[in-house]
Amino acid sequence: MPEENSGPSACHLAELLRTCRTPPDVLQVELHPMWSYCKLRRVCAESDVYFQAFSSLGQGALVQKPEVVAVAEACRRTPAQVLLRWALQQGVGVLPSSRDITRVQENGCVFDFELSLQHVQRLSALDCGRRVCRRDPSCVT
Repeated sequence: MPEENSGPSACHLAELLRTCRTPPDVLQVELHPMWSYCKLRRVCAESDVYFQAFSSLGQGALVQKPEVVAVAEACRRTPAQVLLRWALQQGVGVLPSSRDITRVQENGCVFDFELSLQHVQRLSALDCGRRVCRRDPSCVT
């Protein structure tokens, strides 16, 4: 599985939880439909560690993906809103950021709609275990 090969894995977290004196309250990792960390999210939930996402838009790369645009058009939302909502509906906290005030305001408008199961599945099908951020967390010791 891709998430075991690169980045923090469920095994990394399990080892940390076994050996640390103070367990983490939050685990913050890159998460978006192309990199969804299903196993790691499950371990976090079982261990009472809050899973929080950064780069939910894939540093902007995902907002132009045809699948994302199609879901956004069907929902009458922006691609960014759809990507943020995708994570929220899975119980993942998101940290959207922008220097553009209009985008900041748009990013906040994700609580008044829900994606259908079909839309969630369509976005989730993009999971290929591909990170967008350059920093490789698998190097952290």
